[in-house]
Amino acid sequence: MKPDAPPAAGKVSAVWPGYLLALGSSAAVGSAIAATTALTNFPVMTGQAVRYGLAAVLLAVCFRRHLGKVTRAQLVKICVLGATGLAGFNICLILALQRIDAGIAGAVVGGVPVVLVLFGPLLAGRSPTARAVAAAVVVVLGTVILQWSGSVNDPAGLLFALGALAGECAFSLVAVPLVREIGAMATATYAATAGAVLCGIVAVVADWSAPRLPTTEEALAILYLAVVASAGAFSMWYAALDRIPVETAGVFAGAVPVCALVTGMVLGVSPGSPLRFLGAAIVGAGVVYAAKPRSQPPKVRTGRKWGNTGRAVRSSEDST
Repeated sequence: MKPDAPPAAGKVSAVWPGYLLALGSSAAVGSAIAATTALTNFPVMTGQAVRYGLAAVLLAVCFRRHLGKVTRAQLVKICVLGATGLAGFNICLILALQRIDAGIAGAVVGGVPVVLVLFGPLLAGRSPTARAVAAAVVVVLGTVILQWSGSVNDPAGLLFALGALAGECAFSLVAVPLVREIGAMATATYAATAGAVLCGIVAVVADWSAPRLPTTEEALAILYLAVVASAGAFSMWYAALDRIPVETAGVFAGAVPVCALVTGMVLGVSPGSPLRFLGAAIVGAGVVYAAKPRSQPPKVRTGRKWGNTGRAVRSSEDST
């Protein structure tokens, strides 16, 4: 297969759509955090299984033309993605929140940008850029200020929070080769399917003693999580990874707690404070710094348009 021709002069670069997709995905996840407050009394893993199941069905219907056969190696990657980035993340986060303050757990998971900045390039055979590292550090600093509260009085809770951090990073790092091989939409669909199956298996064990139907409020919350925070967020995030390096996309993950704070304040479930606003401003500064164009624009992959299937053909390697 011949490489795609470089984009014609005057066409919009693939970089800015990638930024917007990453920001949109982070905003979707952040806004959905407030919705989970309606599910505090609902069987947790059952809710997650239903959420991912609905998302998988929605994605399969919308992108059925982009879903092809996967190889055995790709199926293994999909299972690993579902086990770590979806089921594993949720299990670790739930266990962490049973032991430590939510602000501490959120601050630990907020370290995602730094991990992606360091390991994303290394897995691709590149060195992290100084700009990406600096932006990630700023974003994590703002996240800690925004979310940190209380004190750690349970080492096991902290370990589970670190497990949730690992799962959140795996959601991107494990998916990068899949996005390049089968496409962003197929990756999103298969990831949601794997998450639904694995969370369902855990739910049979964890929630079997208290099965029940959701209330109207709980059903609406699950539907919102399925459509916005799963189907919408997954498809936007993996489409972003098809356009920009994983370490750059990871910086935009810092927008999640900011969007969660804003949504929580609007809904009246999260109080604001000057310290929180300062943290949000620092996160915003880090994101803007990461997205600010350099004097000499970096080379980017031209790749395929959003949603195409098949193996992506790249005209050049990322250097951002």
